Amino acid sequence: MSAAEKAAVLDELLAARPDLRESAEAYAAQVMTDADRSAVADEVEDALQGLGIEELNIRAGYRPGRGYVHPAEAADEILDEALQPFLDDLQRRAGLGMRSVAVELAAGVLLGLYNCRHGDSETLLEYSPDYAAERASGVVSDCARLGIELPPVGLLDLMPEWSALLR
Repeated sequence: MSAAEKAAVLDELLAARPDLRESAEAYAAQVMTDADRSAVADEVEDALQGLGIEELNIRAGYRPGRGYVHPAEAADEILDEALQPFLDDLQRRAGLGMRSVAVELAAGVLLGLYNCRHGDSETLLEYSPDYAAERASGVVSDCARLGIELPPVGLLDLMPEWSALLR
């Protein structure tokens, strides 16, 4: 079932059973306020490490109407598409005023990127060796713009090689 179909089913259920609305809203609030730094880091790492180099065959090289696309540029685009849902979620939760959740989410994204800093062979990260550090810098900037204060001491212990970035 797609997300839209699930939403439609929930809307119909709540219309038929208004007594469930309060419980559904409480559960939704709980889900929205939960953010596990380690789980987010694992999801980010899996999303980025799980992208095979086969995708480059579709995106790199000469492309009509676009010209030549370098494999590193194509890899960055594909990796950005995998990372974007996490960044959107961070911005959404910060916008909703869920600061503590946004901090944990940002820390998880940074930790996931840190775990991808040494691009493994046979993954897209091999074609974009600076991807993790560059995107981490962007996440830190986004956090500053959104008013999310990252805990530097806790993150420095987990990401010692990025001490300059996190200070």
